[in-house]
Amino acid sequence: MPASWKYFALRTFNMFLVLIIVVFILSAAFSTMAERELETSVTQIVRAELQEFEGSPEEVRSYRENRTEELRERYNLHLPRWQRVFYSAYDVLTFDFGRAQDMTCGEGSSEVSAIIMDYLPRTILLFTTAAVIYTALGIAVGLKAAQRAGSRLDKFLSLFGMTASSMPMWWVGMLALLVFVYELRWFPSPDPTFPSASALGYSTFLRELLWKMALPLATIVFVLFGGNAWVTRNLVTGILQDDYIMAARAKGVPERKVIYGHTLKTAAPPVVTSAIMALLMSVAGAMISEIIFAWPGMGYLLRLAIFTYTDVPVILGISFITAFLYIFGYYIADLIYGYLDPRVEVGAEKKTG
Repeated sequence: MPASWKYFALRTFNMFLVLIIVVFILSAAFSTMAERELETSVTQIVRAELQEFEGSPEEVRSYRENRTEELRERYNLHLPRWQRVFYSAYDVLTFDFGRAQDMTCGEGSSEVSAIIMDYLPRTILLFTTAAVIYTALGIAVGLKAAQRAGSRLDKFLSLFGMTASSMPMWWVGMLALLVFVYELRWFPSPDPTFPSASALGYSTFLRELLWKMALPLATIVFVLFGGNAWVTRNLVTGILQDDYIMAARAKGVPERKVIYGHTLKTAAPPVVTSAIMALLMSVAGAMISEIIFAWPGMGYLLRLAIFTYTDVPVILGISFITAFLYIFGYYIADLIYGYLDPRVEVGAEKKTG
């Protein structure tokens, strides 16, 4: 088998193995809370049915016991704990999160998967757009700073990159709200209502969406752009000192080809990996940032599930989706790194050979 296929198979196997382990841990952690809620639901259902049941005290007692046992079997509450955890993990792995206890999606469904799919695209829209912007800007500015090492641009980037990347995203978001919303009034106040294309029309919807995205998008780019550009600058500065770059310049190769053909190609694996890792870290920051900006994404949904409804199935579903995005992100980063740097695949072949 070629090294590339062995590398792909090994990384794919590792991804699924880690995902299964994480799901079993999540299922074991949430099973006690979920089962407590199910036991309460069973008791309430039986109590409500008994209000309309007519019979002798013996018949009432018998009906209560039989009906309770029937409902406990329906929810697998009669099984040993390890089997309950196994069934719960299997359902989660097949994206069957069950029904929410109190929450519903926009269409009125109480399916946890439907509720999550109402909010997940908004998180992906915001953070993917930000990732494209700060990655492109980081590479462009980082290359320029590396070409002009010691210049004002280089010094400013080093200072800005270290400062911005050390700031918590939620704190920068609060400052942005204070200045641009409540002081200057350039942007509207945070509102979880999301614009609807069917109700507003395409042009109005696009304008309202961009207006709502502007401030949280600018905050994410501000925090992550500097660090990304600084990493690119440091990588490229080291590569520019390599012998083959010196040789290419000595041969008269145009500077543009040296930078974008030789240097950037060599720096691509760590730069791409750094961008993906920054995106994954920013998604973690979404749990707080989305609440601050009232952006109706996964972070905002998690807040509702925990503090407003205490809806365990929704919390479990969000935890799984977040873990899946992290694991899948690392998996994609590994594949991209292996594609851009064949030495990684050769290392995988030697280990498996």
